[in-house]
Parts: sequence; structure tokens; C-alpha cells
Amino acid sequence: MPVYLHHPWFLLLLPLAALPYLRKRQGALRFPGMDFFPADPFSEQLARLRRASAALGIGLLGIALTAPESVSQQWIARVGQGAHVVLLVDRSSSMNENFSGSYLGGAAKESKSALTAQLLSDFVAQRPDDAFALVIFSAAPVFVLPLTQDQVALQAALKSLASRGHGITNIATGLEMALDHFRHNTGDESRMIVLVSDGAARMDAEARDLIRQRFQDTQVALYWIYMRSPRSGSLAKAPANANETSSPEYFLHQFFQSMGTPYQAFEAENLEAVQQAIATVGQRNHRPVHYKIRAPGHDLTRWFLAPAWCFLFVYTAFAALEFRR
Repeated sequence: MPVYLHHPWFLLLLPLAALPYLRKRQGALRFPGMDFFPADPFSEQLARLRRASAALGIGLLGIALTAPESVSQQWIARVGQGAHVVLLVDRSSSMNENFSGSYLGGAAKESKSALTAQLLSDFVAQRPDDAFALVIFSAAPVFVLPLTQDQVALQAALKSLASRGHGITNIATGLEMALDHFRHNTGDESRMIVLVSDGAARMDAEARDLIRQRFQDTQVALYWIYMRSPRSGSLAKAPANANETSSPEYFLHQFFQSMGTPYQAFEAENLEAVQQAIATVGQRNHRPVHYKIRAPGHDLTRWFLAPAWCFLFVYTAFAALEFRR
């Protein structure tokens, strides 16, 4: 049976169990003719039992302090209402700006990165039945978390998004890594990618064909929360003399619309617009989600603590019976 120790560092106390065997008797009676006293094997056995009780008591107490818990090998099937969601978050240097386009650095609470971290944290907390994954990207994508319902791990990962971003925006490789989470997903649960970015970059024809095919194969819904700055282009209106170099966001939006899979974009120019976009996404794609959780284990502390106190009680009783003068 596997056992998990919540505080394994208490095992460092186990060598203290040798102290009763290292300690010399204190206050032993001294007589000039000890050899004339008859042998007392019963007392010698009691002395050994006393030392053994102290050693076992200390050792078992050290194990009990580690808070051992049995790890169950059984899994319990559960059915919830939710989706499998991959959060694909832009970590480029432009995310250090606020919505007015002013650069604030990595520590400012008004930066797009900090606002994204807070709003996505609230979004995840409100959907406990969903399984979330996290991928971040700038020039290259970074795998952060697989699909999980571990709220502690998710919140810790999202908190790190408030730090300073670096590099340029390369959405293509980020989308490919996000789609990898659904490569072997054959269930009937809802699947979606939530893309949070304030810009885009030119995507070559090979990357577009690959991404289009993978979206069609997996039928993953895509939601793009476009955190638009004043100098950024609009998604709905083609700018004058538009091309993929000067207006990559507009052409990326056109590409997403042409994939033939569920897609919706949200142009967010302020905090309230981002909140509304995330709230709208939160109302989508609620289907039955089948998942398994490990059955809880059993706390084994009492199985070590109870005998530890018994052995220490025996040791104390022998100490009280010791003849001292």
C-alpha cells in the first residue's frame, strides 16, 4: 500500500531513537562489594525493556509527526457540466502596456498582463467542473500546465502571468501547442481555446493549412479576446492599404473565420470590455464532462501515535519504579 508523508522532514528525528542506548545510567547505587550481590536477570530484562520502550516511542512519534496517509488505488467516476479549456495567453512585451498604449513595466497592476492574470484567475475559479490547461507564448510557446482541475496549481500558474513579458507575438506556434492538448481527446465534452492577445504576426501558408486542418479534426471552438490598444488595427474593418505585415490582426481574424469551426472574437479596449468578453465565454460550451478522481486515502497518524504514547508511558512507569537510594 503506497503511503504519502505530508511532512517527511520529521524523519530526521528518527536517529534520536538511539539515545536511550547511548545514555548511561544516572545515580546508580555504588557499594564496595557489588560482586557479592546475586545476579538479577529479571531486572536486567526490565532495563532492556525500558530502553526499547523509549527507543520505539521516540521512533514512532517521529513517524507520526510526518502525517502519513495511505494513497488509494481506486478511482471514482464523476460527471460534471463544463468543458476542456486551453488558455493561450500572450506574454510578449506589448502586454506590459496599458490600454492607452503606455508602457508600465512588469510590476504595474494596470498592465494588460496583470489584468489578464486577475480576470483569468476569476474565470477559472468560477468553473470548478472544467479542466484547464495553460500555454503562454511570445516568440515561442511555453507549456505550463496540462488539462487539470487542480485549482491550486491553476491559480499559482495564472498568478505568474502578472510578471513582465518579453519578445514578439507569434500566435501560430502557440496555437499548435494549444491544439496538442486535444490530439488524443476522443470524448464528447466541449473543447475550446481561449486566446488572449493584444496583437498578431504574419502566419505563413503552411502554418495556416496545418492549423485549419487540426481545428477541423478536433472541432475545437476558438475565442479570441483581442486586447486592443489605440494604435492597433480593428478586426472588423479593413484598414487602408491593408497587408499582413502592417495589419496582421485583421488578416488573422479573417483566417479564423474561414476555418469552418466555431469561432468568435471580442475587441476589448478597456477593462470592462475584457470582463464582458470573459463572462460571455464563460456562458458557452457547457456539456457533460466525464472525469475520474482518486478516492481519498486514510490518515495513518493515529496508528503510529497511539503505540508511541503507550511505549513512552511504559518507559515513564519504569522510571518511576527505579530504586534511587
